[in-house]
Amino acid sequence: MLKKELISSIENPEIQLAAEAQAGNHLAEETLIRNYSGIVYKKARAYFMAGADAEDVVQEGMIGLLKAVRNYNADKKASFGTFAERCVTNQIISAIRSADRIKHKPLNTSVSLNKPVAGDTSSGAAEMAEITLGDTLSTNPADSPDEMLIIKDVAYYILNNGDNIFSDLEMQVLSEYIKGFTSGQIAERLGKSPKSVDNALQRTRKKVNQYLWE
Repeated sequence: MLKKELISSIENPEIQLAAEAQAGNHLAEETLIRNYSGIVYKKARAYFMAGADAEDVVQEGMIGLLKAVRNYNADKKASFGTFAERCVTNQIISAIRSADRIKHKPLNTSVSLNKPVAGDTSSGAAEMAEITLGDTLSTNPADSPDEMLIIKDVAYYILNNGDNIFSDLEMQVLSEYIKGFTSGQIAERLGKSPKSVDNALQRTRKKVNQYLWE
């Protein structure tokens, strides 16, 4: 057993670092946080509204990363990176849902899918200013990676907390959407009409938005 654990630690140094950090080694803790801080900034970019202070989102993400370091259990069979990403995501989403709307306004507005994609209405951009992030759900997911990341994160968070708010069709469509398929491809794969798929995507977007902000 000892030999097996030693080999595992050599092949996955984060296992050893996490064990040392949990035993009180501050250098090991700092090393893991530094090595995986990129996850936090990746999430912060997605959960950020132009004009707001992104540091609030980063701070919450770092809290999630610290929780990952202190609670990681290699016996759960998940890599530290996977566990850390989930902890960071959960911390950010939990903060968004529970934050006071005045005191933590940047968090409360950072992921709103009703925020216009373009804030500049000059030079004929008024029409674009009316298009929201949520409206892009019926387009190619590859065109809006941040929006797809948010949908994926929140959907996982909802299901992982036992709060399934989606119908069977919405779950099927959401699963295909997260994989990167367009609404037309999803319709073909599920044997549904493009209209029913688009409607399901729009309902999903509204439910995600309501779950976060209401």
